[in-house]
Amino acid sequence: MSLNAQTRDSTRSVMRENKNDTIVKRHSPKKATYLSLVLPGAGQVYNRKNWWWKVPLMYGGGAILLNGAIMYQSDYNRFRTAYKEKITTGKSSDPYCDRFQAPTLQVIRDWNRDLRDQCYVWLVVVYAVQVLDAAVEAHFFDFNMSENVSLNVQPMINIVGNNYSQGIQLTYKF
Repeated sequence: MSLNAQTRDSTRSVMRENKNDTIVKRHSPKKATYLSLVLPGAGQVYNRKNWWWKVPLMYGGGAILLNGAIMYQSDYNRFRTAYKEKITTGKSSDPYCDRFQAPTLQVIRDWNRDLRDQCYVWLVVVYAVQVLDAAVEAHFFDFNMSENVSLNVQPMINIVGNNYSQGIQLTYKF
């Protein structure tokens, strides 16, 4: 196989010919992982496969989770302050929070703290999933899936003497 045919067949590998040897530069899963760790979404762009919908989805989900965490932190601070004031003075300076009793303010405060913490946990999950996606996608970058792969499913009957059994036959061709 000539170098030009090899280059045409393998569009994902960069090949160049020096005077004495051929240097093949493969797609690096390590580089995709590092890029994703440093800048979320960079590994998907490096892999050049479905990045156009993965990156906006990841950043959109991250933005929603970060916005939720900021909102719940603000509400947590508001109800924490109201709870402290209600316990010490019996009144809250916030007219909205003043209508609640101290135990109710405590429950609302804890609820906002829990939701804030869940947003941060899910933000870490989104980050980890995008790193994992970039690494796995990079490992399968040069994977060649032949057109001749098929799976055939059909019913099957086994006859042994006077007994027969029914089943499904799976035939895998590659």
